[in-house]
Amino acid sequence: MAKKIILADSAGVCFGVEKAVSTAEEQLDQEQSVFSYGPLIHNPQTIEKLEAKGLRVLDKIENKKGTIIIRAHGITIDDQNTLESNDSNIVDMTCPIVKKLQFAVKSLYENGFHVLIVGDHKHPEIIGAKSYAKDDITIIRDLNQLSQLPKEKRKIGVVAQTTIPVEDFWKVVNKLKKIKKIELKIIDTLCDDIHNKQIEAVEIAKDVDIMLVIGGKNSSNTKEITKMCKDINSETHQIETFDQVSDLNINFKDKVVGISAGASTPPWLIKKTIDNLMMA
Repeated sequence: MAKKIILADSAGVCFGVEKAVSTAEEQLDQEQSVFSYGPLIHNPQTIEKLEAKGLRVLDKIENKKGTIIIRAHGITIDDQNTLESNDSNIVDMTCPIVKKLQFAVKSLYENGFHVLIVGDHKHPEIIGAKSYAKDDITIIRDLNQLSQLPKEKRKIGVVAQTTIPVEDFWKVVNKLKKIKKIELKIIDTLCDDIHNKQIEAVEIAKDVDIMLVIGGKNSSNTKEITKMCKDINSETHQIETFDQVSDLNINFKDKVVGISAGASTPPWLIKKTIDNLMMA
């Protein structure tokens, strides 16, 4: 068995995810026809449990009788308008921090700023947020892609995907501050909970033999935590469940093991991992 297990205090679900899941459960207790437009959160085990209770995940907008829950990552403004024009009861579970990003993009666009988002253009959160600026927007992953920003733009508004590393955002901002003849407006849309998870996980990874990061394979924030830890400790592994550990062929005997988890990872998955580590 492992010699010692160090669990990050910040590991696991954030308030936005917890609210989305609890609301879905409440709706399922009240009625039979409950849907979510896209996966409610990025944790397949939680989605499976909700589907077992009756939740149905929609890949496209349909006019359903019942309740349609908007996922925690948010949706585009066009999809929002379409949903609201249907007969369905709409329950918006977009994370409040993601809402802040959407409102920031909308405000910058309406005030004549070209919007620059630092984040992953394929992530649902960014797909939804960018719709608030129509076509007057550039999305880059990090400082290395800053050259993609149109040079003719003189009013630049900068925001961030809520879950990216703080350093990635401020490197871009600091570079832009050095460019003369542009009007720059910065709105910090980063999530403090995710930032705390990243910092704590990295600190733990420095002092353990093996680092496990629990979370969905499609969870952006979990993958980011894993990457940051792996830069510090090569024995860092992302898993969804403890069952996947056997595929890694790791010997935990007399090892110090660190554990963190993404913002969509439920407490029961973390506990199950720890319980199995105690017997490994």
